Amino acid sequence: MKTLSCCILFILLYDFSAFSENYYVKNIDELNSCNKKALPGDVIVLKNGIWNNCFVSITCKGNKNAEIYFKAEKNGKVIFTGNSSFHIGGEYIKMEGFYFKDGFSNDLDVWEFKSENEVANHCRISNCSIENYNNPGRLSDNNWVVFYGKNNRVDHCIFTNKTNLGVLLAVKMDDDRSRNSNHLIDSNYFGFRKPLGSNGGEIIRIGLAQHCTFNSNTIVRDNVFDHCDGETEIISIKSGGNTILRNIFKECQGAVVLRHGNNNNIERNIFVGNNKEGTGGVRIINEGNWVVNNLFIACRGEGFRSPLSIMNGVLNSPPTRYMQVKNSIISNNTFVNCSPMSFCEGADSERSMRPANVFFFNNLFYNKFDSAIFLSSDNMDGIYFSNNVTCNKTPTPSVNGFLNKTVSFKNWNRFKIPVFNEYTKAESTLPQSFTAQTNTRLTYGFPANTGSSFPNQLNEISNSCMMKGATWMKKSMVESVDKKIQKTSCNNAESIYNLLNKKQEEYFIELDGTSYQFTKPILLHKNTTITGNSNAISFNSTNQLSSLFIIKNGVSFKINNITIDNSQLKCNNFISTDSISDCIHYAISINNSTFNNLNSITTDFLNSRKSSYADSINILQTVFNNANCNLFSLNNESDNKGLYNVENISLKYSKFENCTGTILSLYRGGTDESTMGPTLTFSDNKIIHCNNKKPLIELTGVQQSFFTNNKFDHSNINSITLIYTDRTKAKHFQKKNEFINSGYIQENKFVTNLK
Repeated sequence: MKTLSCCILFILLYDFSAFSENYYVKNIDELNSCNKKALPGDVIVLKNGIWNNCFVSITCKGNKNAEIYFKAEKNGKVIFTGNSSFHIGGEYIKMEGFYFKDGFSNDLDVWEFKSENEVANHCRISNCSIENYNNPGRLSDNNWVVFYGKNNRVDHCIFTNKTNLGVLLAVKMDDDRSRNSNHLIDSNYFGFRKPLGSNGGEIIRIGLAQHCTFNSNTIVRDNVFDHCDGETEIISIKSGGNTILRNIFKECQGAVVLRHGNNNNIERNIFVGNNKEGTGGVRIINEGNWVVNNLFIACRGEGFRSPLSIMNGVLNSPPTRYMQVKNSIISNNTFVNCSPMSFCEGADSERSMRPANVFFFNNLFYNKFDSAIFLSSDNMDGIYFSNNVTCNKTPTPSVNGFLNKTVSFKNWNRFKIPVFNEYTKAESTLPQSFTAQTNTRLTYGFPANTGSSFPNQLNEISNSCMMKGATWMKKSMVESVDKKIQKTSCNNAESIYNLLNKKQEEYFIELDGTSYQFTKPILLHKNTTITGNSNAISFNSTNQLSSLFIIKNGVSFKINNITIDNSQLKCNNFISTDSISDCIHYAISINNSTFNNLNSITTDFLNSRKSSYADSINILQTVFNNANCNLFSLNNESDNKGLYNVENISLKYSKFENCTGTILSLYRGGTDESTMGPTLTFSDNKIIHCNNKKPLIELTGVQQSFFTNNKFDHSNINSITLIYTDRTKAKHFQKKNEFINSGYIQENKFVTNLK
């Protein structure tokens, strides 16, 4: 019996890597074969090249002493594209050096720590990248990375340019195999996620609302989040026991949101807003969440996106709604030139439960721009303020617990970071039940001074951030240089068609003819600029066209310095987005142009179809004269799910004369609160003899609008010129609009009339 026990012990401790194999594979069949026979310690090397349409399922099992290692022959040279994905359902597996680029995975996740029903444990994906790996449809939902199982890790990877619906990285907790999971997400670079124009654009989500009573214990540390603007939640926490540690958030329009779940820590992070609109920090909901030792610099978000937002809760709320904030600590944070924090945010007849037992102490504020460091929408009697310091001319709240002091400064880049060396120990501020948790909750404990503890290490932190992500992939953080584009003269429609059939990176077309007869739509598949000369020109068509210009996905279309007579142009729309596939992140700019006699356009001057989404539409110094059609129709997302067709639209210094359709219809339906847009600027325009049975301008669910210095002359007499419809909080500003024998504006409670 003793001999048998010794043999078993020998088997358990023996290093089987001495017998490991190295396999070199060049296609998916060979990779699948190696997966079936791989043993602990084996190394499978994927040969350099393009791996197209490869579904990789890894189910082999290493062990604690000898993992199974799948690696690229040379890091970054094994490129997965087409319809490819990794699904890992084994144990003690490491994947390294792979590059997923310019493909898509339909409804599958690109990387998933599960294969069929087998979850992964103790597995790692390192030094890899996913770039521009998007489903063709904007609302075709999928994730790039999904965690299941326990003790899995993604590190030193780069993730850039996710454009379709779905969280970039999700931690799922479907059953006990994936709870208390202790995953690690570290040293990665997450970059440049443009606004989605919808909910579902988070970078990281940990848990789901229905699993919010369970702990995940996931750690997110030492990552860089750069221009992550998908929606209001950069990291969405929907479970308990998670730690967000030592990350940098650079110019991200959103916040780390403790949406569901208790006892999460936000510690020693840096939020750099650089005065960008909508840049936030941390939003707090639920119980036992701590925000300690963080640095917030020039974050300019408001309300939900404030540098720090503490929400009101719902009475008798289910865990999946808005639980009351309780037993929380906000301590030793530093705020530099940030917009005001928001306390009791979202207070209304439903969200009536004020924060309770919240300890706000040893925080440091420097602000030379704003008149307040916080705003509150309800009574703050459940928030206990102690030993918070405002410095120099920073406004000091009148509540107890704030003192104004003289401090020293540490220079970092172009910022001055305040440093204050006095301190009140946490033990003198907190009940014993809180201080007893300090050693287990906080990595660094409470700092030895008021404010954050690391101004002296800022340069070191900045340098380390540039090393995040895959070591083989050089990130371009520099603005692109304008390219010189060859201008091509076109004197008839056929020459335009011929030019656009040529393979060029971009097109610059000068119209030097006088008449253009179109026989088919003009497909804009690359960035295109059309400009005129001093001559007036005419557009006409031999037959009814669906649209004259059709914009494809991602295209920038510019019209400059042109005067067009359209009386003989027969088409449904002058410009429309592509109807075959989703057209997203396109842009339109029209400057110093005139469109006369749009009487044969039957539908819209611009029609942004359902599921299409523009980053920007800018109309400047342009005239629309004699139009029977609607002009700007951005109202096709009628499902009331918070979707909309344009992020920013601006109409300025333009004239609308003798138009009988709607000038602008801009629609965002539903009650979703996760987006910043759409944003409208309508200023310094003249609306003359424009009459319609409907309002000339219809704004539904627009989050922010500026309606200033416009003149209405004999337009929509005795009727509505502009109507606002809102189901969620919005901001509308009006100033110096003139009405001469014209209709009126139908306002709502979100309209502010400026002097």
